[in-house]
Amino acid sequence: MKLTKTLIAAGLSVGLLTGCTLDRTAIVTVNGEPITKGEYEKVLNVQMNSPQMKQFTPELKAPNSYIMLMTKDRITNELIVKKILEQQIKKHKITVSSDDIKAKRKEIVEKLGSEERLQEVLKQNGVSETQLREDLTNEIKIDKLVAATADTKVSDKEISDFYNKNKASFDLPERVQASHILIEANPDKIKQEIIDADKNGKLTAAEIDIKVKAKMDEKMALAKKVREEAVKNPEKFAELAKKYSDDKVSAAQGGDLGFFPKEAMVKPFADAAFSLKPGVVSEVVVSDFGNHIIIVKDRAAKGLQPLDKVKDEIKALLEQQKKIEALQKLFAGLRAEAKVEYVDKSFDPQNIQNALRGNVQQGAPNMSPAAGK
Repeated sequence: MKLTKTLIAAGLSVGLLTGCTLDRTAIVTVNGEPITKGEYEKVLNVQMNSPQMKQFTPELKAPNSYIMLMTKDRITNELIVKKILEQQIKKHKITVSSDDIKAKRKEIVEKLGSEERLQEVLKQNGVSETQLREDLTNEIKIDKLVAATADTKVSDKEISDFYNKNKASFDLPERVQASHILIEANPDKIKQEIIDADKNGKLTAAEIDIKVKAKMDEKMALAKKVREEAVKNPEKFAELAKKYSDDKVSAAQGGDLGFFPKEAMVKPFADAAFSLKPGVVSEVVVSDFGNHIIIVKDRAAKGLQPLDKVKDEIKALLEQQKKIEALQKLFAGLRAEAKVEYVDKSFDPQNIQNALRGNVQQGAPNMSPAAGK
């Protein structure tokens, strides 16, 4: 999960402002301050343990291979970016308080809809609370650096001009806001699970089909039971979604799917959702994904959204664009002025490029992960 969006969009690296030093040998200096071998090895180790890198053969991961030379060049540049930004943050005496981090975290929770949804996103991306805190700290530092060096305020005129130039983007089809509870029921998946469990292959095809039908009936019975509970207590729909729904992403938000046009959903689901009145619980709707129980919360008519409804959205977009442009401009100037010395000449980009050209002349190895297997 990458929360430092300004850095990503600016084409700069993420997680640049943290790190610990192991081997203190300087490989590069930036304005007289060292980048150490330990810092480089820490980033390299993360790269080497990534799923993508683990697919490559030992030949492709040799120190002077094409892939490793490219990785070395990229990591070195990232560390130079890190050092330059650290120096600027120090120069502008930028600090981050616990209140800053709490406010930024609260902002993310509000955008995602709930603390449960945030936890789900963190889990899906393998991000710990410690890493989240570091990411938030980095984002805040960059925001404060941009604020200290550039004007990113957006005027009402800029918002109005953007709206008038992009009206087609705000001319939307009819939409509904709905929540659902999914009881997953895929006969092919169930059949495969039964076959996998039958390790000795004792079941006949007919017996497997009987088991599949029984499981599908069990899933439908559960869906009907959950629907009955929802019909009795529609106000508890969110609780039921969190308890029963197999769509864990929406379940974390009480089953809420937000506003969507009809074509965004599979036909059985869309037909049901767009025929419901707000607050009414649907019958069990069967799709390729399984059994759905749906409740519509709101409707939005087809047509152009008024400026006052999208003003905050446009403002946030334009502010982000200005931040990105300001950061790119700031860094381009700082990089041009920075005195970068490659203490270890093997990290000099010119030497890396020479080595890469040598690889090409000799015939670079097949870079497919399966090469050599």
